[in-house]
Amino acid sequence: MARLVDFILGHQGIIKKMIDSFEAGKPGQTYLFVGPSGVGKKMTAVGLAQALMCPQSPRGCGKCPSCFRVAQGQHENLRIIAPAGAQIKMEQAKEIIEFLSLKSLGGNRVIIIDQANALNAQTANALLKTLEEPPEGTFFFLIAPSVAGIMPTIRSRSRIVQFKPLTMEELAKRVKAPTWALKAAGGSFEKLAQLQDGPELELRQKSVEILNVFLADDDFIMNEFWRSEFKDRAQGQRLVSYWAGFFKDAIFLQENAKNQVVNIDQAELIKTLAEKDRQMLLKLTQGAFQAEQAIASNRDPQLVMEEYFVTSKELR
Repeated sequence: MARLVDFILGHQGIIKKMIDSFEAGKPGQTYLFVGPSGVGKKMTAVGLAQALMCPQSPRGCGKCPSCFRVAQGQHENLRIIAPAGAQIKMEQAKEIIEFLSLKSLGGNRVIIIDQANALNAQTANALLKTLEEPPEGTFFFLIAPSVAGIMPTIRSRSRIVQFKPLTMEELAKRVKAPTWALKAAGGSFEKLAQLQDGPELELRQKSVEILNVFLADDDFIMNEFWRSEFKDRAQGQRLVSYWAGFFKDAIFLQENAKNQVVNIDQAELIKTLAEKDRQMLLKLTQGAFQAEQAIASNRDPQLVMEEYFVTSKELR
């Protein structure tokens, strides 16, 4: 078995800098990894845990029993915490505090908190003192999409490490996928997997069908065809997110920036959209982003789409 960090794509600069600090004896104790989902933040944290716990090398050997147990998520000095449902709950904070109160069997201890943005206020406050002053030999890796959902008091005491999206070429090294999917994945293995999933492909095609009705039917609001698809908030958000992508591609086509077009398998749709008036296309794009944000903010998806249609109809 090799070191986990050797399998990570796109973030070797981050990894080298951090492992160098471990080897020099100058590591931080609380790190906040932020960036898109599906780019390798959690795997990097587990790989770094290997290095911190390895008795053979401060860089991690990838061969000893300790490195093997970390890779399996079964090391006695490792805890990986993830949301239980929608939030990381108080019981999980107590689990961390109890874990750290026990005498270590030797070596460093690592706590990885995945989706740390799901810490509710009570849980975050319970962990605050521990995160501020971790016991000697204890390291925290907090993982989140951005710093926005993390309490300022926790942010200020963490070393923030920004992870960027992967390139198309990096994704293609691991996954065989059509070019449009590699582009649309936005540098995320997670999104790429979703795009290639059968039901998600069907949903994307459904978004094309509904968009055509939206643009052509003056009585769209009265048309029951689309309403059932927007009953579920998460699904409605994804549908309108696809629209935003199609509109962006049409703008790129208008600007003769064909290499920027993502949804190349929808060439006919993109060409039709690009033939629309520039200002109308910009308004449609802005409206799609606003609708996506409104649905994400727990507004009724059907009502949001009705408002979006009325606004866009005024532009015709």
